[in-house]
This record gives sequence, structure tokens and C-alpha cells, in this order.
Amino acid sequence: MLAHFSPSISLELFELYGRVLQFLVAGETTVFYYNPSGLNCSWHWLWQRNLTTNPQIVWQRDEPAVDLIKQFNSNLFVLACLSMEFNEWELLGLASSLSHLRGVRVLIEVAGTGSPSEELLASKILSNCLKNSMLNAMLYFQQWSRLLVIYSFRAFPHFDLIKQKILPQGPTGLQMFVDQLADIRGLEIVAIPDLSPPNSFQYTDVNGQKRVAGYLWTFIAEFASSLGGRLKASYPTWSSGRTPASRYMQELTRNASVDFGLTTTMVTEKELKSIYQYSYPILYSSWCTMLPMERPIPVFSLFHRILSYEAVILVLTASLVLGLLVPGLLKYLDINFRWRLLHLTPRLLALVLVCACAAQLLSLLISRPTSTRIDSFDDLLRSGLRIFGMRSEFYFLEGDFRAKYAAAFHLTNDPTELYDNRNYFNTSWAYTITTVKWAVIDAQQRHFTRPVFRLSRDMCFNGFMPSCLLIPPESVYRDRLQHFTLRMDQSGLIAYWIRMSFYDMVKAGRMTIKDYSQTQQLPALNLNDIQLAWHLSLLGVIISLVVFGLELLRFYTPVFLNSL
Repeated sequence: MLAHFSPSISLELFELYGRVLQFLVAGETTVFYYNPSGLNCSWHWLWQRNLTTNPQIVWQRDEPAVDLIKQFNSNLFVLACLSMEFNEWELLGLASSLSHLRGVRVLIEVAGTGSPSEELLASKILSNCLKNSMLNAMLYFQQWSRLLVIYSFRAFPHFDLIKQKILPQGPTGLQMFVDQLADIRGLEIVAIPDLSPPNSFQYTDVNGQKRVAGYLWTFIAEFASSLGGRLKASYPTWSSGRTPASRYMQELTRNASVDFGLTTTMVTEKELKSIYQYSYPILYSSWCTMLPMERPIPVFSLFHRILSYEAVILVLTASLVLGLLVPGLLKYLDINFRWRLLHLTPRLLALVLVCACAAQLLSLLISRPTSTRIDSFDDLLRSGLRIFGMRSEFYFLEGDFRAKYAAAFHLTNDPTELYDNRNYFNTSWAYTITTVKWAVIDAQQRHFTRPVFRLSRDMCFNGFMPSCLLIPPESVYRDRLQHFTLRMDQSGLIAYWIRMSFYDMVKAGRMTIKDYSQTQQLPALNLNDIQLAWHLSLLGVIISLVVFGLELLRFYTPVFLNSL
């Protein structure tokens, strides 16, 4: 690619160009040539003659090239030509052009003469690059005398200028665009927790020191450790109230006062204008309904499940036919038949029926069936169970849904009342809950004799919503955090940390391992349990008395008529 170069170019620059070209994958990397002052830099002939296989953007205007992020990703290489006088507006224009693309590689050539100290000017330019979150920046001076010096810097734990010389012949050991985030050398990464379990919460350890725990804190602590840094907490100073904590965190991360705002913020259409203040989604959650487990039906209702009304009618009809109609019909037709066998058939049928009913009743008593399962909001309305929820959350739902299912909700303005009922597993209500908090509830229920609640994914208000962290718009950790998130999610560690948040809260004294499920007692049958049997027995006695009265009436009616 360097077949066509200027005869006046030095061997040192030729060596530098060859090393730069290794970052320009043919046909993939876009070259952005930034020269707002129209200076005569060495790159001017390079991009015209040699970089012909790469897409190129030449920018020679005073205003920054905005909206590059909408056209390109991080696969961009920047060649910048700045003046020796170091006009700060040139570097600010470059930073504005690379808005949300601060991770791309930038090679700066300083053109002109008259610099009092190259090293001092290089330090000034590169420190401004670090201030504007451009970590992959290197520069050299167009006017140099002996050996070409390439200036770069070490960003962490503090700014440190690095000088590298390029020899005219042979290998130089030049390191180009070293990964600054491979090791941040113990730098403190500042995160502000939302202090909302299980996301993050504060507690005092055995030594009396304040600590922070929760799955978000664990997640970001592991991220800081992977970079060789240390995590530091910046505790909230605002008072809890109607304004969500995320609103305060947005202000702190917007001006880069903190590196991360630890709260699971869901990105909606209203937040699209500040999309770059949100990280890559660390998880996808849903807002669904937590329902009590179906209760066993009462014992007296078991008798209704032994025989259906159709079966009872069929048995009575068969008994009547075999016991009364068939013998009379055979006698009328003068057909000889074994009458005892015929009279025995209804009795055998009754015996089989009694044995089958007893077996059915015994199996139902051993394992009682549960009440009708609730799988929709219509089922919830019919069941009489109500959802205990916050009034403010209810009005976020769609108007048609609120109008149709308003009777299925019991609303309150006191969050403590809701949390007390839900955390102590009050089965008198159903509750709204996110899938993240359900993972903690589910982990707690594993210590119960039997589960008390279940999560209904068929009764969700919002489904599969991305939850992000808050970060500064030009955060240097954005790309690295995205890769870290994908690795942790694929390994299952995020789901594991969410489940383990329950045990973190137990250690902090915020929750206890206690069985809130009620043990099912199996008491002896009482009169109320067999009320159906008593009703049927009474009905049988009444029918027997009626039949007996009819027989008496049939016998005494002729006697009474003959006595007249």
C-alpha cells in the first residue's frame, strides 16, 4: 500500500506509516482525515495515493463533523492534523466529531514551526485528549530534526507522557495504541448505589464498617476487578421521595461526577434522546403478577367429585329398569327366566358402585385436588382474589386495561404496607413484582416446606424490558462493560448473583431464613365434611317414606272404598 510515496519522505515516517497500516483492515476500516485548519500535513498525500481501498472521510471545516456515530461504529481510524499553536477549538472539534466514538484510534500530526518545547506541547495536547476521554491517541511533530519521536501517554492511574523513538532502519520496538483498560493500576471506580434491595443495599459488618452488597454491586465490583481497579461507593445524598433515584443519578453521571449509577433503569421512548447515558442492557426483566399457590379444596367438596349427576341418573335408571320394569315385562310375556339372578343384578351393581366410590373418595382424601388455577385476569376477577399494588404504578398501565380490570386491584399509597405483606408472604393477596425480585423470593421459598407463591408469566404488565446501568455519555468503560456483560450473561453469573442476593440480605440482617408456609393438618372427618352424605341419606329416607306411603295408600284405598 505504500508503493506510491513522496520522494522526500523519510525512512522514519515510512516505518510509522507501515505500522499504522496494520490497523487499517482493507475494505473494513473507515479513515477519517480531520484537518480543520487546512494545514499541509504528511497525511495529505498518503490518503490520496495509498489509502484507496478504505472508505475515507476528509473533513476540513471549522465546525465538528457531527452524527458520525449514526453512520459508523468503532471500526474507524482517525488521522488528525493540528497546528503548532494548539488552538483548543481544534481538539474540542475533534472530540465533538468523535462523540460516543471516543474509543477509536487517533494519530495526530502537529504541523508548523516555532514550538518552544515539543515535550511540553505534546503533554498539553495528550492530557486534553485524556480529559476528553480519548484514550487511544498518539502524536508526532511534522518538523523534527534527528530521530522521529512518537508521543503517547499512560492514562491510569494518572497521566504519564511516553516517548518512543523510531529508528531509520531495523525494528524499533514501537508500541502503537496499547490497550489502556487492560490494567488501570488500582484506579478507583466510583459507583453510586440506589440502596434498593436486591439491586444494592447498605449494611454494617462485624467490624462496624459500612458495606454495600447486592447483585448490581457484585456485578460492578467484578467488572472493576477485571480491569485491575478498585470500586468505591458514593452514597446518595438526596432524600427518598416521589422523584425516582434514577433522576438524581442521571445528573451525576451526565457531568461524570460518578462512573456508574447502580440502578436498573428501563429505557423507554422518552429516554431515547439520552440513550448514550445508558449502558448495554445487563438483564431483561418483566413486570408480572405473583399469585398464591392454589389451595386444596374443602373436604366436603370431595364428595361432589365422586359421581357426576349424569352418572347418578344412569345408575338409578339402570336399577329401576332391572329391579322393576324388566321382571314385570318378562312375566307379562310369559318368558321363563331365573328371577333370583335378575334380582341379584341391581344388588351387584350397587356393590360395585359403593366400592368404586369408596376407592375414589379415599384417593381424593389422600391427595386433595386444588382450587381452579388462575391463568388470566378474567380468572382473577372470578376468583375474588385481588392484586395488592401501588396506586402510582397502577396509573402507568393502559387506560383500557385499567377500565376493564380495576376491580381486580387493591391499591395503596404506602409502599411499606405493600412490602410488609409481600415479604411476609401474606397469601390473602396477589402482588405485582419484577422477575428480578421474584428470583430472590424464589430463592427464599426453597427453604419452605412447600412453595407459597408462584409467578404467572401469563399475567404480565410489561414483558422483556431491557434494564441498564447509568454511565457518563462519554464513558471510557462503555465498550469494555458491554463485552463484560455479555460474558457474564452467557456464563450464567448474572442470574446466579441475583439469586445469591437473598443470602447477602440474610447476612446483612435484612431477611431471615424462615419457613412461612403453613403445614397442612389432616384432621378427622366431622359432620360438616360429610354433609353431602347426610343430605343424600335424608333424601333416601324421604323417598323410602314416600314409597311406603304409596304402598299403604294402594292397600288401604280399596278397603276404604269397600267400607262405604
